[in-house]
Amino acid sequence: MSIIKSSLINLKGHKLRVFVTLLWIIMGITSSILVSSIGNGLKKEVTDSVSRVNPNKTRIYFESSDSNMANMETFKLEDIDELSFIEGVERIGASKDDFSMGSMYYSDAYFDKKTTYVDIKEFNGDDKIVPVFGRSFSYDDDNRKVIIITMQNAIDLFNAPEEALGKGITINNHIYEVIGVIDENSIRNNAESNVDNMYYGDMNYIYSYMPSKAFNDLMNQFSYPQDIYSLDLVVSKGYDMYEVSNNVINKLYELHPDINGSYNIDDPTEATKELESMVSTINKFVTLITAISMFVGGVGVMNIMYVSVMERQREIGIRRAIGAKPLDILIQFLVEAIFITILGGIIGIVIGFIVVNYASNYLPFKAIPNINSLLFASVTTVVTGTIFGIVPAIKASKLDPIKA
Repeated sequence: MSIIKSSLINLKGHKLRVFVTLLWIIMGITSSILVSSIGNGLKKEVTDSVSRVNPNKTRIYFESSDSNMANMETFKLEDIDELSFIEGVERIGASKDDFSMGSMYYSDAYFDKKTTYVDIKEFNGDDKIVPVFGRSFSYDDDNRKVIIITMQNAIDLFNAPEEALGKGITINNHIYEVIGVIDENSIRNNAESNVDNMYYGDMNYIYSYMPSKAFNDLMNQFSYPQDIYSLDLVVSKGYDMYEVSNNVINKLYELHPDINGSYNIDDPTEATKELESMVSTINKFVTLITAISMFVGGVGVMNIMYVSVMERQREIGIRRAIGAKPLDILIQFLVEAIFITILGGIIGIVIGFIVVNYASNYLPFKAIPNINSLLFASVTTVVTGTIFGIVPAIKASKLDPIKA
């Protein structure tokens, strides 16, 4: 106990030296927690993205052996009808990317005897839509035929926009309930909006929106591009995706016997492997950053302890002369080194969590500190103090008391 007390008294008498040493440790711990938290957040984002991918869905595309594909029809509308009867095919249709201007649907909408032209986009959960009348989409709307229309659509069909709410408009013989009305001002003035709309000069061109399922049904059943470059295939549950995909490809070869090239499928496992490889690289990077940070902090501790040993040679000599053993001297200096690193570690952990919460506001995903980061940082600080403090401590314990 007297050794610990003596160590604390010595540290208290050298505040500036201790403060400089603490800075090394604090910066190392803070940076390791920040980087590991960003790595955890990115890993979760990647995992969530992979889990959102439908494992029964793939894309069939064509690779030509002829550089001139100008007059080559690799996919036809008639192919879709033929392919839909293959066993195991739940749904097949032209890829959304083949539609002009992305995944949008254009059509006339009707109410009573009035009509308007609608440009419809799929609602993304990240979009922030603030209707001027009605409401935005909720979780319960995922399986419903609902739509948010533009102010111009509402005026064309109902004269007064607020009268559109709760009414059903007809699009391709299907009725969709209007739950909201948006205009260019609500989009433009919504500072947090991520809604992808087009601007023409001072005019903001906005779209109507549907939930994913209603929009996909509309696209798959009623709208196809003039030129099809790839097909999206959804395989029924219980069937092997590769087997069904190969059957579809074989059928395409039958439908296009003179085609000069090959039909292929996107392998979803390849994308998963790439994402997993990226996460693994990030984890290695986190480990490297932590090791470098703690090494730098440890060198700082060792340098300070060496200076302390040189300055306190007289003290060490006196203590040895009155009976202190080399082990007592070693423990005292080791305690000082460990105390500095633990104190720096605690402060670094607190600051690290504060920095992580602040950094999350500027990242596209949330940085996630976890208990593993905390335990790793704690263990690392103790190990750093022990390893880098033991060398100066051994030097101090071996000093000749007469020379000291």
